Amino acid sequence: MTTINSQEDFLRALSENPEWKAAVRAQILGEELLQLPAKFDAFVQQMTASVAEQKEINKRITRNLESLDVRAYSLEQNVARLTDDVGWLKGKAVLDLAVNDAAVIALGMGMEYVRRVPREELYRLALKAAQGEALSAELRSFRQADLVIEATDGTDNEYIAVEASFVGGAYDVLRALRNAELLTEYTGVTTRAAIASVTINEAIDWQVTSGAVYWHEIEEVGLRPD
Repeated sequence: MTTINSQEDFLRALSENPEWKAAVRAQILGEELLQLPAKFDAFVQQMTASVAEQKEINKRITRNLESLDVRAYSLEQNVARLTDDVGWLKGKAVLDLAVNDAAVIALGMGMEYVRRVPREELYRLALKAAQGEALSAELRSFRQADLVIEATDGTDNEYIAVEASFVGGAYDVLRALRNAELLTEYTGVTTRAAIASVTINEAIDWQVTSGAVYWHEIEEVGLRPD
């Protein structure tokens, strides 16, 4: 039988009898504290699993965002192409209306319509101006003029160099003036500049007002489908 007369005897007895030690620990700490290590281990395992799960969720989110970026870029490209196509179609429609209004343009400038100068004729002029050399960028642009009209004031024939676009701007004015200058140079025939558009940019108001270039207004209603 173990006799305990001192603290040392008590501690030695606990060391020699593990079941006593466990009983004393339970008595002092209580059931809740004794369960803390096991609960902590379970908590750590749960958190580890949660972190792994969150990482997987983050990976899925990243993949979805990357896929969304690809689709957004593709949509942006499609919209850009659609915008370009619509712009081209609007420009083509305005040009067609300007060609149909060729006689009206001549009348608006105080002349009578004679004919539309064909592209082939402009190309021949460009080739002649190139003098056997390759066509320069300016001559290539010249032979692709939107519309050249031959008209008469009753005494002399003149040319009208017309550039057409949905919104008339500085670029259209520059092309029209340049083509008029080149036609005068290549043919010796007086040539005037004109633009045909639904509206014009405010920046070229003064050129229209001053008479440097004639503006033929295309009615937007003519661009609507029947």
